[in-house]
Amino acid sequence: MENNNKNNGEEEECSIDGDILASILSNLPLLDLDSACHVSKSWNRAVFFSLNRLKSTPWLLLYKQRRYPPYTMAATATAYDPKSEKWIELRTGSPVEHVAAARSSHSTLLYALSTARFSFSVDAFHLSWRHVAPPRVWRIDPIVSVVGRCLIVAGGVCEFEDDRLAVELLDIESGEEVWERCESMPRYLSGSASSTSLSAAVSAEMMYVTEKRSGVACCFDPETKSWTELLDFSPDDDCGLYSRVIGFVGNRLLMAGITGDEDNSTGIELWEVVSTESPKKLKFESIGSMPKACLEKLRGIDSDWPLTSIVFNAVGDMVYMHNAAETGETVAAEMEGGKLCKWRTLRNADAGSHAGERLIVACSNVSFSDLKRAFRDGLSFSVVA
Repeated sequence: MENNNKNNGEEEECSIDGDILASILSNLPLLDLDSACHVSKSWNRAVFFSLNRLKSTPWLLLYKQRRYPPYTMAATATAYDPKSEKWIELRTGSPVEHVAAARSSHSTLLYALSTARFSFSVDAFHLSWRHVAPPRVWRIDPIVSVVGRCLIVAGGVCEFEDDRLAVELLDIESGEEVWERCESMPRYLSGSASSTSLSAAVSAEMMYVTEKRSGVACCFDPETKSWTELLDFSPDDDCGLYSRVIGFVGNRLLMAGITGDEDNSTGIELWEVVSTESPKKLKFESIGSMPKACLEKLRGIDSDWPLTSIVFNAVGDMVYMHNAAETGETVAAEMEGGKLCKWRTLRNADAGSHAGERLIVACSNVSFSDLKRAFRDGLSFSVVA
């Protein structure tokens, strides 16, 4: 009888604890969840029950790479976790060495292109890199995107090549390293077909590109390997945009634009770009304005220096922006109820990097399984004081 009462008490305790714990743990940062897994079996079960209520966390990731050959990625990186609002140091025992400078594209993709090979990484912490043959057309500053299983490289072509608007596609799941030529970029992008002049964003099916200056835009369908007709990424109201960038938050296409002019930028406005019944007509719904205090932080130390362009990283329900010419301050905002709120500025926890290193900014939706996989791959995490 005594044993039965004891067992019933344990079952009741586990049931109550499991339900309460799952509710509490769903509000904790991922690193705290990992620690909670090791408390007891009931806590471990509660952690996994809590994952049903937990969204993936959009971390901002900062990587360092040598500016000169060999282009080795540093063994340490830093990440900002918006749930804990803390910077975290990431340390790996096996830094990746590249034959070219690595770059970030549409927030979640890192790549490095040389005449010898094309390297890219799409996992959450960019621990795994795949190396394939380079595109057949030699490029310096292309638009690079991954849409589904398709790796797309467009524009950025060297002067001696015949087609300056060439587009190539690689099926990254086929196991073959065969680049396929596609329809070239539209002729009206002939003067701006590079990542310097264009901003790119990807959905599950399409790659969107827009000229930062004019707002001329189009999209590429990897299924048909063709481009759409001309689009115009310019809001109806005359707000005086002189530079814009685009990105996706979930399945919502967002655009951030700098207002005023290069000598006197007056603000940064953000819109959701919405399709209408007319395929060429778009609707722009305002979702927020960057607070003035954040704008001044974004400008950097020398506020008199022109703000020519911003880098836009969007993933999950978070938007991160930083000055393309400055890496010290990042502005973050959270999407809630269709609007951007909870604006904040983030001082890079590793802003004093060595002059011989360059900073690469990316963004990833980090899940608990991503975290566990990173532990297995030898990545260690420590909160920056």
